Amino acid sequence: MSNPARVILVDGSSLIYRAFFALPLLSTPDGLHTNAIYGFATMFKKVLAGRTPTYGAVVFDPPGKTARHEEYADYKATRERMPDELREQLPWIDRVVEANGFPLLRVPGHEADDVIATLTQQALDAGHEVFLISGDKDFAQLIGERVRMVDTMRDVTYDPELVRKKWGVRPDQIVDYLALLGDKSDNVPGVPGIGAKGASQLLEEHGSLAAILAKADTLKGRAKKALTEHKEQALLSQKLVTLNRALELPLGLADLELPAADPAPLTALYRELGFNSLLGADDQARVGGGEGTYAALTDPAEVARVLEALGAQGPVTVYAIPAAEPPAHSPLVGLALAGQPGTAYYVPLDAPGHSVDLAAPAWAPLRAFLGDPARPKVGHDLKRVMYGLLRRADLTLQGAEFDTRLASFLIDPTKLVPHRLDQVSKEFLQQSLTPWKEVAKAGKQLRPLSEVPLAELTPWACQRADAVCALVPKVRAALEAAGQDRLLVEHELPLSAVLARMEVRGVGVDVQDLQALGQEFGERLAGYERRIFELAGHPFNVNSTKQLSEVLFEELKLPVIKKTKTGYSTKVEVLERLAKEHEIARQLLEFRKLAKLINTYTDVLQREADPVGQRVRCTFQQTAGATGRLITTQPDLQRTPIKTPEGERIRRAFVAPPGQRMISADWSQIELRILAHMSADPLLCAAFAESRDVHRQTAAELFGCAQDAVTPDQRRIGKTVNFATIYGQGATALGQILDVPRKDAKAYIERFFAAYAGVRAWLDRTIEAALETGYVTTYLGRRRAIPELKSKNTMIHEAGKRIAANTPIQGSAADLCKLVMLDLPQRFAREGLETAMVLQIHDELLFESPEAEVEAARAQIRASMETVAELRVPLLVDVGVGHTWAEAHG
Repeated sequence: MSNPARVILVDGSSLIYRAFFALPLLSTPDGLHTNAIYGFATMFKKVLAGRTPTYGAVVFDPPGKTARHEEYADYKATRERMPDELREQLPWIDRVVEANGFPLLRVPGHEADDVIATLTQQALDAGHEVFLISGDKDFAQLIGERVRMVDTMRDVTYDPELVRKKWGVRPDQIVDYLALLGDKSDNVPGVPGIGAKGASQLLEEHGSLAAILAKADTLKGRAKKALTEHKEQALLSQKLVTLNRALELPLGLADLELPAADPAPLTALYRELGFNSLLGADDQARVGGGEGTYAALTDPAEVARVLEALGAQGPVTVYAIPAAEPPAHSPLVGLALAGQPGTAYYVPLDAPGHSVDLAAPAWAPLRAFLGDPARPKVGHDLKRVMYGLLRRADLTLQGAEFDTRLASFLIDPTKLVPHRLDQVSKEFLQQSLTPWKEVAKAGKQLRPLSEVPLAELTPWACQRADAVCALVPKVRAALEAAGQDRLLVEHELPLSAVLARMEVRGVGVDVQDLQALGQEFGERLAGYERRIFELAGHPFNVNSTKQLSEVLFEELKLPVIKKTKTGYSTKVEVLERLAKEHEIARQLLEFRKLAKLINTYTDVLQREADPVGQRVRCTFQQTAGATGRLITTQPDLQRTPIKTPEGERIRRAFVAPPGQRMISADWSQIELRILAHMSADPLLCAAFAESRDVHRQTAAELFGCAQDAVTPDQRRIGKTVNFATIYGQGATALGQILDVPRKDAKAYIERFFAAYAGVRAWLDRTIEAALETGYVTTYLGRRRAIPELKSKNTMIHEAGKRIAANTPIQGSAADLCKLVMLDLPQRFAREGLETAMVLQIHDELLFESPEAEVEAARAQIRASMETVAELRVPLLVDVGVGHTWAEAHG
């Protein structure tokens, strides 16, 4: 036939499973899981791209048993039951097929593979060409001159040559290849002891399974024994993997002629499911996040008119456009606004040939709108808007009502970290946004967005506001369904405003002291390096893992602790074990510790410090800590060492402004007190109620002695065991920390739980509840989903249990800290105090306070932190004052 028709046959069963396991569990706001639907629809769209079939069908396995089960009772017996999350999506996948105009086939008693094989043969007999859409290697037996197999996941199209390259055999040998190899997914036994390489070599040499079995007695080694003993199994496997090309079907190829394409049903279905990225450009504009009606507003009068119009539609989306990404400390160069999906506006503040002074009278309507608490605003990362407005015009954003970034975090803090707009948009809208680099690039360079022409920047900025506008109702519904909406409104959104002010203010540093510290640390580092060279016998690159491993394990012949794929491990844990006997390992540990401090603190702080005000401004991340803890970045000040001389020296470089003092407030053993509250353990609660030394008490229980007889080393062990409980550490990990045998560590844990039986009971209840519900909650009701608990991998499952034990404690400590951070600015305002919070470091808060009000501020801080929550045990706070952070922390 000169013009053969094109036939597309889709292995639907294969595609839905691959789609389901390839994508995370996406869902609609009403809870319908959509990852398999979306993945299937995406692959189907990819199949049709560039191909115009005349005939086509999507074939699924029917329910119940098929002919192969009669042949072999254990056929597919090892397959797990279809996940409920996938089963609920099947009717929707049928709708996707039907909306694409393709016939959908489920033939009772016959597997999809055999139906497809029969239709393929009919197509070949009619002179047509066939495209088989599947990743199942069983179909390779059908590949030929006019049959191709398309693996949409790997974007590979198999022809006879590629089959040979992939599996080492011809398409006509695939059946015999699979008969030898077996198929675990279908529980086809194959021949034990013969793998892929052996099967292809046997077929290369003998041509077929029949020829191999006929000469089994002449084979050598394991192949002879395996084929002699398992001949019948090989023949059974051959029968099971052979596709039936001659089924009697209730329809034929002529019944599979495809109708003319009609996009309307598919568009309606994708809108219903929220699959915006699968729609055409015109349809995307109507649902938000695509190419809608976008415009730049440079005339303040026009901005005022648009704001009035947007306000009449409901909450206004406000999205900050920073000069660069990541946005930390990047100046605000514009605001993108939207009211309803499909229409958005960009108000440039800095653009080529255009700059706005927000303090100018003409821009009063915009200022009034932004500062009006009665005019509700929504956005994604409104803290970025707050920060930008404060830095640019000392203008406070009021009326923040909803933040899709914070809401996404509260729905599931671990799923989309750090919950950027592109991540959340893809999750809830299935919409990909244009990356920042696409609009910022100028040749090989990236330019500030203030230098991008408005004609290029406006569509990008408006697309983001448009996406947020479309996201709000979907994310809001999901947040309410998760029961986390109160946390957003009462805690996280108000905290954003507090954090924005802290980021703008920053914390004072002594740049000259940092320079001196950098020189001091640098000289010490050079000293460690010289000693390492002396011990090694020659200079080398200490930072090169390859060179270091050669020196340690090949030249110096130190005992090998751990091997890697490329050589010997030189990780910290390896060096720590070697350090007990070898000075060079001790020197290397000191070298690395100091090098990290230089790279993380002295160099970074000098670079980040404002040269005029001598202040460092970090970013407080609300959506990165799964337990709810805040995380500081650019620079990260939370990892500043506390108890080392070097850490104390770094903290001395943080200084109060002239006429002020630093106040450091730190809860005493907050996590253990929360553990006592949650577990209601009588001994633990009594320790705190009676102001006992809880570490000494635990040591006394571990060693069976009076508390006044506990030695310092025993107290150290008691302290370590106390905190090991919080972090769910087992005997092996505890033994490594304490440097004691595992059996001793196991005995410590057993004695701990014997003394604190209430803690054991609480941990058991908490883990049991997490296994049942899939999540744990904190003091304020913050949820953390723990997917690790569903894993069949023992290590991952056990890690999930540790997360379940630790999150309620660590997350509740974060809750209390956030409550205090919300309370103290109000207390200071009521008392007329100018004291300002400048840093939050886990359980510690740092303030700058005018000298005249230090004592008043100290009293307010203590009162807030000690009364923030009503626990079964008292909360105690250590409050110190000093010229530097080191002095204040004590």
